[in-house]
Amino acid sequence: MESKVSPPANAGAAAELPAVSLAGIDITFHLQGGQRYQAVKKIDLAVAPGEFVSVVGPTGCGKSTLLNAAAGLLTPSAGKVTIFGQPLSGLNRRAGYLFQQDALMPWKTALANVKVALEPMGVSDAQADRQARDWLARVGLRAFVERYPHMLSGGQRKRVALAQMLIRDPEILLMDEPFGPLDAQTRQIMGNLLLDLWSKDRKALIFVTHDLEEAIALSDRVVVMSAGPAAGIVADYKVPLPRPRDIAEIRLEKAFHEIHRDIWTSLRVEVQKAYAMGEGKELVEGAAS
Repeated sequence: MESKVSPPANAGAAAELPAVSLAGIDITFHLQGGQRYQAVKKIDLAVAPGEFVSVVGPTGCGKSTLLNAAAGLLTPSAGKVTIFGQPLSGLNRRAGYLFQQDALMPWKTALANVKVALEPMGVSDAQADRQARDWLARVGLRAFVERYPHMLSGGQRKRVALAQMLIRDPEILLMDEPFGPLDAQTRQIMGNLLLDLWSKDRKALIFVTHDLEEAIALSDRVVVMSAGPAAGIVADYKVPLPRPRDIAEIRLEKAFHEIHRDIWTSLRVEVQKAYAMGEGKELVEGAAS
């Protein structure tokens, strides 16, 4: 595996435990008829506290599967997931998860959708109301607290979902193509908003995306996964761009184009492999062996 990684600028002592560690991770799904599909194989990935890591790779390479393992939504077939040095068992309650598709409740207002995240924590209604209004203001929706999801644009709904995740103050942020459905201009706005919110306390963040430019503009590191099945990590690049960053302006920098060229050299090979396999070809293995 190609490696171009150095410790993140905000890393502490060498003994600091990773916020998320995936060690020797295999994930195999058992299908009908005794067949199986191995999504990822021998994945090793460590994300330091305060580090922003993006994961890119061809469609179907297991990026979301890997994120689900870090969230505790599925149990690896082999290997170990640890969170701040502790083995993960069940749901990762120290993490917040932002999905690609909206998970907002259509019968609740923006305010109520954000407040609901605090219900399991036993927060009083008055306190939850104050905190939810504060978070909606932070994501630029102060004037939309009483709007229902169908009354909001795609970008506004995504802001509500972001506030809903962050109000719980998770120690780890997991994001699965969160800006994928949005238009290019709204993606830039959401990217800058995310960077602004993240920079306040620098949570460990794993960001899955198909957009290499987005990955570079946001991240401290970009991890490249191979074509599936049995996908692995084939390259891991440090992004040597200064912070703070503006999503639009950073893409004009010479250093941005240089790192983009380097990463695309690795990613292009895997995209071509995935394309060559064709739709559905060689994705299912027999039960034997």
